[in-house]
Amino acid sequence: MSFRIRMLTVSTTAVATAALLAGCSSTPAGELKDWWSSGGEGRVKGLSDTSGRVNDVSMRPMDTWGPACQELLTEVAKAKNLATVPSENAQGFWKEALTAFEHGGDECVAGAGKKDEAQASAGIREVQTGISRLSSAVAMIRSDLAAK
Repeated sequence: MSFRIRMLTVSTTAVATAALLAGCSSTPAGELKDWWSSGGEGRVKGLSDTSGRVNDVSMRPMDTWGPACQELLTEVAKAKNLATVPSENAQGFWKEALTAFEHGGDECVAGAGKKDEAQASAGIREVQTGISRLSSAVAMIRSDLAAK
Protein backbone atom coordinates (compact mmCIF):
# COMPACT_ATOMS: atom_id res chain seq x y z
CA MET A 1 0.00 0.00 0.00
CA SER A 2 2.82 2.43 0.66
CA PHE A 3 4.06 1.71 -2.85
CA ARG A 4 0.77 2.95 -4.25
CA ILE A 5 0.88 6.12 -2.21
CA ARG A 6 4.44 6.82 -3.24
CA MET A 7 3.57 6.26 -6.91
CA LEU A 8 0.59 8.59 -6.63
CA THR A 9 2.77 11.27 -5.02
CA VAL A 10 5.37 10.97 -7.78
CA SER A 11 2.68 11.16 -10.48
CA THR A 12 1.00 14.17 -8.88
CA THR A 13 4.35 15.93 -8.53
CA ALA A 14 5.23 15.23 -12.18
CA VAL A 15 1.90 16.60 -13.40
CA ALA A 16 2.20 19.70 -11.22
CA THR A 17 5.77 20.28 -12.39
CA ALA A 18 4.78 19.90 -16.03
CA ALA A 19 1.94 22.39 -15.56
CA LEU A 20 4.28 24.91 -13.94
CA LEU A 21 6.92 24.54 -16.64
CA ALA A 22 4.36 24.98 -19.38
CA GLY A 23 2.87 28.06 -17.74
CA CYS A 24 -0.52 29.60 -18.32
CA SER A 25 -0.02 29.82 -22.07
CA SER A 26 0.58 26.17 -22.75
CA THR A 27 -2.43 25.96 -25.04
CA PRO A 28 -2.18 27.18 -28.63
CA ALA A 29 -4.92 29.72 -27.93
CA GLY A 30 -3.06 31.07 -24.91
CA GLU A 31 0.21 31.25 -26.80
CA LEU A 32 -1.42 33.16 -29.67
CA LYS A 33 -3.14 35.56 -27.29
CA ASP A 34 0.19 36.17 -25.50
CA TRP A 35 2.00 36.68 -28.83
CA TRP A 36 -0.65 39.16 -29.98
CA SER A 37 -0.67 41.15 -26.72
CA SER A 38 3.10 41.12 -26.17
CA GLY A 39 4.16 42.67 -29.45
CA GLY A 40 2.35 40.90 -32.27
CA GLU A 41 -0.43 43.44 -32.55
CA GLY A 42 2.06 46.33 -32.49
CA ARG A 43 4.21 44.73 -35.19
CA VAL A 44 1.16 44.08 -37.38
CA LYS A 45 0.09 47.71 -37.00
CA GLY A 46 3.61 48.93 -37.77
CA LEU A 47 3.87 46.76 -40.87
CA SER A 48 0.39 47.72 -42.01
CA ASP A 49 1.01 51.45 -41.54
CA THR A 50 4.42 51.53 -43.21
CA SER A 51 3.51 49.24 -46.10
CA GLY A 52 0.40 51.36 -46.66
CA ARG A 53 2.63 54.43 -46.74
CA VAL A 54 4.82 52.77 -49.40
CA ASN A 55 1.71 52.07 -51.42
CA ASP A 56 0.56 55.69 -51.03
CA VAL A 57 3.86 57.25 -52.06
CA SER A 58 4.03 55.12 -55.18
CA MET A 59 1.75 57.73 -56.78
CA ARG A 60 4.05 60.59 -55.78
CA PRO A 61 7.45 61.68 -57.07
CA MET A 62 10.12 59.00 -56.82
CA ASP A 63 12.19 60.93 -54.28
CA THR A 64 9.57 60.02 -51.63
CA TRP A 65 9.80 56.27 -52.29
CA GLY A 66 13.15 55.50 -50.70
CA PRO A 67 12.39 56.95 -47.24
CA ALA A 68 9.00 55.21 -47.10
CA CYS A 69 10.56 51.89 -48.09
CA GLN A 70 13.33 52.36 -45.52
CA GLU A 71 10.69 52.87 -42.81
CA LEU A 72 9.11 49.59 -43.88
CA LEU A 73 12.46 47.81 -43.64
CA THR A 74 12.83 49.10 -40.08
CA GLU A 75 9.43 47.62 -39.20
CA VAL A 76 10.34 44.32 -40.86
CA ALA A 77 13.47 44.10 -38.69
CA LYS A 78 11.35 44.66 -35.56
CA ALA A 79 8.85 42.01 -36.68
CA LYS A 80 11.63 39.50 -37.35
CA ASN A 81 12.78 39.92 -33.74
CA LEU A 82 9.36 38.76 -32.56
CA ALA A 83 8.81 35.10 -31.79
CA THR A 84 7.23 33.02 -34.55
CA VAL A 85 3.50 33.56 -34.69
CA PRO A 86 1.97 30.59 -32.83
CA SER A 87 -0.79 30.01 -35.36
CA GLU A 88 -0.26 27.26 -37.88
CA ASN A 89 -2.92 28.89 -40.05
CA ALA A 90 -1.11 32.25 -40.13
CA GLN A 91 2.56 31.24 -40.12
CA GLY A 92 2.95 30.81 -43.87
CA PHE A 93 1.21 34.09 -44.69
CA TRP A 94 3.25 35.90 -42.01
CA LYS A 95 6.56 34.61 -43.39
CA GLU A 96 5.51 35.45 -46.96
CA ALA A 97 4.54 38.97 -45.91
CA LEU A 98 7.86 39.58 -44.15
CA THR A 99 9.80 38.18 -47.12
CA ALA A 100 7.87 40.31 -49.63
CA PHE A 101 8.24 43.43 -47.49
CA GLU A 102 11.95 42.87 -46.98
CA HIS A 103 12.79 42.03 -50.58
CA GLY A 104 10.45 44.67 -52.00
CA GLY A 105 11.70 47.28 -49.55
CA ASP A 106 15.32 46.52 -50.44
CA GLU A 107 14.57 46.81 -54.18
CA CYS A 108 12.63 50.02 -53.66
CA VAL A 109 15.41 51.65 -51.63
CA ALA A 110 18.10 50.53 -54.09
CA GLY A 111 16.10 51.66 -57.12
CA ALA A 112 15.16 54.98 -55.59
CA GLY A 113 18.80 55.58 -54.64
CA LYS A 114 19.94 54.98 -58.23
CA LYS A 115 16.94 56.84 -59.72
CA ASP A 116 16.03 53.53 -61.37
CA GLU A 117 12.25 53.78 -61.53
CA ALA A 118 11.80 50.27 -62.93
CA GLN A 119 13.69 48.67 -60.03
CA ALA A 120 11.98 50.83 -57.41
CA SER A 121 8.56 50.12 -58.95
CA ALA A 122 9.24 46.38 -58.94
CA GLY A 123 10.05 46.68 -55.24
CA ILE A 124 6.82 48.53 -54.56
CA ARG A 125 4.83 45.86 -56.41
CA GLU A 126 6.44 43.27 -54.17
CA VAL A 127 5.50 45.33 -51.11
CA GLN A 128 1.93 45.36 -52.42
CA THR A 129 2.05 41.55 -52.58
CA GLY A 130 3.21 41.61 -48.97
CA ILE A 131 0.21 43.73 -48.01
CA SER A 132 -2.16 41.01 -49.22
CA ARG A 133 -0.14 38.33 -47.38
CA LEU A 134 -0.21 40.38 -44.18
CA SER A 135 -3.95 40.80 -44.55
CA SER A 136 -4.35 37.02 -44.88
CA ALA A 137 -2.12 36.41 -41.84
CA VAL A 138 -4.14 38.85 -39.74
CA ALA A 139 -7.41 37.26 -40.86
CA MET A 140 -6.09 33.85 -39.77
CA ILE A 141 -4.85 35.22 -36.44
CA ARG A 142 -8.17 36.92 -35.70
CA SER A 143 -10.07 33.79 -36.68
CA ASP A 144 -7.88 31.66 -34.40
CA LEU A 145 -8.28 34.13 -31.53
CA ALA A 146 -12.06 34.24 -31.97
CA ALA A 147 -12.33 30.44 -32.09
CA LYS A 148 -10.51 29.93 -28.81
